[in-house]
Amino acid sequence: MLDIPVDSWYEAVSLRHSQRKYSGEVPSDEVTARIDKVCNEFKPFPGARAVLVREPANDVFKGAVGQYFFKVTEAPYYIAFIANMNAPNIQAITGYLGEGVILEATALGLNTCWVGGFFRRESVMKQIDLQNDERVLAITPIGYSKEAADRVGVSSKQYRRKILDKLIVSGEVDDIKWAKSALEAAKIAPSAANRQPWRFQINDGSITVSSNSKREGFGVSRRLDCGIAMLHIELGALATGVNGNWEFLEFPDIAIYKVS
Repeated sequence: MLDIPVDSWYEAVSLRHSQRKYSGEVPSDEVTARIDKVCNEFKPFPGARAVLVREPANDVFKGAVGQYFFKVTEAPYYIAFIANMNAPNIQAITGYLGEGVILEATALGLNTCWVGGFFRRESVMKQIDLQNDERVLAITPIGYSKEAADRVGVSSKQYRRKILDKLIVSGEVDDIKWAKSALEAAKIAPSAANRQPWRFQINDGSITVSSNSKREGFGVSRRLDCGIAMLHIELGALATGVNGNWEFLEFPDIAIYKVS
């Protein structure tokens, strides 16, 4: 079980941005070994896992829809995020786990991009072994941006995000340092088509994450998006020295983070 490397992942929260055009440059053995380690050891909840695929990803990202909207090119490797569909809360768990792996890749200087709906699952299934009831919910290319200006630590891309006032449905964070840090980190979490489906309730010593709708879209569950935001919340809290634990809830609520 891998402990969360708070400093490097929290820094990576603001460095990460989606990148679809890659140079084809293969990461070093040292870097891929670090990615493999996180894939194998970061398992905060049961039911989900990540697999690094050391194969060119061009075939994986081909397809009519992908060519026009979400085409990823020249990525040397990719990572598959795999879920046991019988496990409870599996969409949120997969989002949480996958974002951890992506933040580790970012901390190592690799570009990434969550891809949930627009990839060829049949191509992925030829390159990895799935157990009964497992499904690939999402993947990310990893590599280095084709444009040097878009590489991690260099890019000046700005996040297009809703202000916190639009995301908080109850409670205040102004005088709660850990909660403000947590929600500022959650605000810049990635989501399918940048829809930002998470909504937050602030109570004494807790943050509840909920989905803003039961409708799905873009081939990606809103619960998976909210799982990504969950990790950002935890990192934001940990960065202020505040620990806590997650409890899963009934949809459209996703989970509550209670400080300890």
